[in-house]
Amino acid sequence: MTPRRVKLHELYREIEALGGGSFSAEDEAYNRAILDACAILRASGFGEGFYIDQREYENRVRISHGARLEAAE
Repeated sequence: MTPRRVKLHELYREIEALGGGSFSAEDEAYNRAILDACAILRASGFGEGFYIDQREYENRVRISHGARLEAAE
């Protein structure tokens, strides 16, 4: 089987799509593992079909911090 390439920002959706209905104890354990993996990805900036890389995150923090400083003046 040829590996399918997934863009980094699509990884969250790919993993989230692995979950499904729980019909047995094994299904429940599997779905908990999928939810845990999604939680780890969300903590790293992934989630709901979007991803913010470190540079973009730093830019947003800098811009919002600058806006707060201007508002305080």
